[in-house]
Amino acid sequence: VDVAWEMLMEPAYANLRACIYTSPSELERFRQLLVNAVMATDIMDKDLKTLRNNRWDVAFDTSREQTSRDAVNRKATIVIEHLIQASDVS
Repeated sequence: VDVAWEMLMEPAYANLRACIYTSPSELERFRQLLVNAVMATDIMDKDLKTLRNNRWDVAFDTSREQTSRDAVNRKATIVIEHLIQASDVS
């Protein structure tokens, strides 16, 4: 991930980066999503599975109001993680 990130940050990929994010907060969000997606492929690590399941529980907790952009992002991220994990198993 670090090597790919370093390559993405090279000047040659400035136009690509401009399409991916337009602000420091979007950059941070993209980096977090990328790392979480790669980590989701590690299906043998029980601690990561526990953390992933806990994030699912928080994201889809129906006992509290979750309408903010952060809540939507949290749901999208955890769904992507589970999809990647499921595709990695099959």
